[in-house]
Amino acid sequence: MRHRVISHFPNVAYNVVAIAASKGGLKAISKILSALPADFPAAIVIVQHSSPHYLSYLAEIFSRRTALRVKQAEPGELLQPGTVYTPVPNKHLLINLDGTVSLSDAPKVNFVRPAADKLFASVAATFQSRAIAVVLTGKDSDGALGIL
Repeated sequence: MRHRVISHFPNVAYNVVAIAASKGGLKAISKILSALPADFPAAIVIVQHSSPHYLSYLAEIFSRRTALRVKQAEPGELLQPGTVYTPVPNKHLLINLDGTVSLSDAPKVNFVRPAADKLFASVAATFQSRAIAVVLTGKDSDGALGIL
């Protein structure tokens, strides 16, 4: 039986920061990441709307702008503090109750995949009050329900 992970990083106030942006959010996300120290005590999970038809270079772009470890999210990996996880094109990025990553082909939400609402809901279910959700820019209303 899987148990909900409320805190798998000891001695920190927040385990995860989930950030959402639409296609125009690259500069805003970069600015935030560049201001964070290499020993940032939480995981950062990013959903940015992008074309489903092209490879993503977000991990490479962000890694040049931050001291944090940056990588594209992989199914089954456990979130780690000080690591930035970028989305996979045309996949919902979700966090499971055990703190691991899932990628989903579920239908688009608010006409997008990945969707901020799906990420935020999964992060809230897992980490509850130990999570922060940030909507920088959005397409239509994506992120509005999930942030609640």
